[in-house]
Amino acid sequence: MKGVLIMSEKRLSDAVVKAHQIACFEGKKDIALLLFEALELELTRIGGVITDRREQTDLIEGAFDLHEKTFDPIDPSEQKTGF
Repeated sequence: MKGVLIMSEKRLSDAVVKAHQIACFEGKKDIALLLFEALELELTRIGGVITDRREQTDLIEGAFDLHEKTFDPIDPSEQKTGF
């Protein structure tokens, strides 16, 4: 298929975590915050008819830890989506 991005991650949240890591390592707080919010939004959608069968949450927990270590705790007033 032309124009289709092939990714090795099974879930959108995995790709968001990787992008968040890159933003943190590059010191791009505004982008990291948006990706962090996207991760929160994606994780709140898990459930319904098809549940997420993720057995290990280390990758997701690591994103939360990395964000706080890199940029300090998240100030809710900085968040755009209100999550």
